[in-house]
Amino acid sequence: MSVRDYIKQNQTALCSLLQELVRIPTINPPGENYAEMIELLDGKCKTLGMKTRIIKVPKRTAEQIVPNAADYPRFNLIARWDVGAEKTVHFNAHYDVVPVAGQWRHNDPFSGQIEGDWLYGRGADDMKDAIAALLFAIKAVQDNDISPLFNIECSFTCDEETGGQLGAGYIVEKKLVKADYVVSCEGGAEMNIGNGHNGALWFEIEVMGKAAHGSHPEKGVNAFEKTAELVSVLQRLKRRLRSPERAFILSDGSERFPSLNLGGTFQGTEGDKVNTVPARLSFTLDRRITPNEKLELAELELMETINSAVEFYQDMNLNTQAIIRIHPCLTDTESPLAKGFADAVRTIRHRKPIFKPTTGFTDLHYFVNTGLTGIGYGPRGEGGHAINERVFIPDLVRTSAIYATFMTRTEL
Repeated sequence: MSVRDYIKQNQTALCSLLQELVRIPTINPPGENYAEMIELLDGKCKTLGMKTRIIKVPKRTAEQIVPNAADYPRFNLIARWDVGAEKTVHFNAHYDVVPVAGQWRHNDPFSGQIEGDWLYGRGADDMKDAIAALLFAIKAVQDNDISPLFNIECSFTCDEETGGQLGAGYIVEKKLVKADYVVSCEGGAEMNIGNGHNGALWFEIEVMGKAAHGSHPEKGVNAFEKTAELVSVLQRLKRRLRSPERAFILSDGSERFPSLNLGGTFQGTEGDKVNTVPARLSFTLDRRITPNEKLELAELELMETINSAVEFYQDMNLNTQAIIRIHPCLTDTESPLAKGFADAVRTIRHRKPIFKPTTGFTDLHYFVNTGLTGIGYGPRGEGGHAINERVFIPDLVRTSAIYATFMTRTEL
């Protein structure tokens, strides 16, 4: 039996595996139930005969990034199937999920409920579906007595949703990855293979005013009005980012532009009320950096824009703090890895895929920055970071088959 047929015939078991993963609410922030998830994944990998290593990030190290790390320790898992091949491919997937809000179709967002061709739940799309697809691909290869053409190394890492420093970043920094190539199990889907991703620069801006009674606004400095003045300057930068010379040209000839999102989060103080002059307001900036840009230059331009507002407007007083700095990355589409994975996609989907860097960011950059060649690919879902997150089960099956086909057909 082919691995493709095996996975299709055992679709129920694949979905059951994903349900097990979804039902552990690994919510980040703050980083809940990480130990339980790692224990489950460790057991699954050992059942597949893989050598495993659980990596707990030291508390002192974790607390530099996550102040409450003592209450929410950080764990990563590395598993390896060594078949004696010359080359090794590393598969990476993160197991943390974003918090839940809103009214879901099924009352429990972590139910893993199946309805028709869809499996629902936080993490069903981002990205526990890829973990299930990967582990089931390895099982399909083993149960069909096929030896992969390269050694398989997997990492299941934490904290991607908050930058990945203590997850993929940590295992890369500690040189725990022993591979020649890397597959990030997200960042591409269906007929698109991810050959990189945009970078991201997240800032929190704190605008300081002076409190006063609302009946005498002239005696205060209105932080809300100062924020509006700053935003008007930032809007001009936002428009400049759409100028033709900024465009990044994709392989299909389409254009992608840098972007700036204002106010993803914003807040005043507990003391704000109708008849007060607000003394403080904070909001966030999300600057996405295309692969033809440099993070350092993007940050310099952003800070120059902010400083110009400070100089132009009277009583403009603010603080800036970087939350995340993630470099964009772009990988080689002519590498043996890229060609071999494209062949696997074509074999299962019967069409030639295209390469396209994803607009979001993934953990791929941590691996690429060490010199590894990589791609990104995972199942198709909907509602990631939103309500009613779900994965399309037929595509979950196809993606698992693509992983298995890649393992058994690609010579590197």
